[in-house]
Amino acid sequence: MRNRLNNKRINGAALEMIMRDVLDGMTGFTHEACSGSETGRMEILAVEEAVNTAPERINVIPFPGRSRKP
Repeated sequence: MRNRLNNKRINGAALEMIMRDVLDGMTGFTHEACSGSETGRMEILAVEEAVNTAPERINVIPFPGRSRKP
């Protein structure tokens, strides 16, 4: 099935309505997520040591530029 929206753009009022819907959704989500919290209070749930899974290797790439020779 071919997508009828290929190479189409959403402009003007339609784009603004979509953006407003997204912002309203974000506002509603944050309101619901934060409704039981208190301002200025934070509860620490756990303290764990960070695990570094990246190998400790450095690959220095010289920056091309002017020679330091006078």
